Amino acid sequence: MKKAMLLALAFVFIIGLFAIGYAAGEPDVLYVRALPPFQIDRDEIPYSTAPINKLERGVINMATFWLELPAEVAKVSKEQDPLAGATIGVVNGVFTSAVRGATAIFDTTTWFVPSYTKPAMKPEYAWKAADDKIRALLW
Repeated sequence: MKKAMLLALAFVFIIGLFAIGYAAGEPDVLYVRALPPFQIDRDEIPYSTAPINKLERGVINMATFWLELPAEVAKVSKEQDPLAGATIGVVNGVFTSAVRGATAIFDTTTWFVPSYTKPAMKPEYAWKAADDKIRALLW
């Protein structure tokens, strides 16, 4: 188990290094706009970084999808009351975590397949969603 964890951590580290190296030479445009109906302007796709970004998003979300649970509890607790947060928030958090985990698996397994237009969930990363919801609770 320890070897598998170290191997996964090394994989994430190496992918991160590649992503940083590729991103250094490309413009800030990561996604393309979709033109109706389902047309993509191929000139705007940064092919050198788009697949790596999709893979990186999938790996990061696979590691942090569970952060949706406490974030939803915090959000429902603020909007309603702590008891609702402990019940409804947990159910919402489990569902949102499951969806985030499924999109992470999808991004990780299909990183080499277009479309690179946009992430399946907003915000793009689970830690960003958790940060936004918990900050809303505190402020």
